Amino acid sequence: MSMLLNAMDSPAAWAIHKLAGAVLSPVFSGSLLLALVVAPEPVRLELLSRLPVSELGPVVKALKVLLALAVVRSLNAGLSTMAANSWRATKAKGWHWPDEVAVVTGGCSGIGYGIVERLARRGVKVAILDIQDLPEAFEKEAGIRYYRCDITSAAAVSEAAAAVRAELGDASILVNNAGIANPMSILDVSQDFLRKIFAVNCLSHWTLVQEFLPAMIKRNKGHVVTVASIASFVSMARGADYSATKAAALSFHESLAAELEHFYHADGVLTSVVHPNFVRTPLVNAYADGLEESGVRLLTPEYVSAVIAGQIFGRRGGQLVLPEHASGIAALRGWPTWLQVIFRNAVANRASKLVVP
Repeated sequence: MSMLLNAMDSPAAWAIHKLAGAVLSPVFSGSLLLALVVAPEPVRLELLSRLPVSELGPVVKALKVLLALAVVRSLNAGLSTMAANSWRATKAKGWHWPDEVAVVTGGCSGIGYGIVERLARRGVKVAILDIQDLPEAFEKEAGIRYYRCDITSAAAVSEAAAAVRAELGDASILVNNAGIANPMSILDVSQDFLRKIFAVNCLSHWTLVQEFLPAMIKRNKGHVVTVASIASFVSMARGADYSATKAAALSFHESLAAELEHFYHADGVLTSVVHPNFVRTPLVNAYADGLEESGVRLLTPEYVSAVIAGQIFGRRGGQLVLPEHASGIAALRGWPTWLQVIFRNAVANRASKLVVP
């Protein structure tokens, strides 16, 4: 089963994903079908001579089936994209980056650092909420403000939010990025850490949204980005606390999107959720080598932050699984129970071999 996990996160999986995307494109099958149907007789005979069949009829039928599948696949992808974007086929209007204010939690390192860097580069005014010190690279950036804030404290978040509104204005972008982890079994995790991980990875989303969402709803414009994880779909042994918080983050995102549409009628407020696989950040530094030795290919924070920033600048809501070729993992809950159990056992087997200092 370790082979199954590695296969889903390998260069071969990426290549197969790209090849399938090309073959299942209506352009590919449609062009071939058109060429076979309208091509002059000599050309069709030449094509037939190069194929391991005696007549073109079966080839044309196969291409028709492939074209039908490609059209259905494209239609499904288009509907999914529109649904996640409040049923809009186009980008949201009314965005001018130098006028926007973004709040990024955990923006002093890792993925958050890259998001802040990219937003500021486009002229967005960025408020960092973090308990880590501000990086030197950001100290002289006029468009970046730092607020030392413990996001597990509602009072601290309220104070920071008031300061952001007073100094920068109402936020139009909120990136709930901050997160913590420490691989431990269910019997080993302490109550103090359990409360802390839920407070940081999950409950803070409610606190931050309650502070910054009302202004977005009032203007019917905004974007709330929830940084979840592949663990939203995969329950990990020695990571039940982390998996539970990330599953909760996904549920939060889905409920928020539904409430914005049906309760507040604010379809101009976008929502996105991002599910990266393990990323080489300070969050996993203590056991990064062990993960790689067990076959996990770590993503870089630069890659993940670039995708998230691109989602914001793309002015669309959505659900992103990173790397993209691992997106099939989102369907795990729909797999037969026996296959889910085998997969989770494989994850547990890998976790049992992970050496954590």
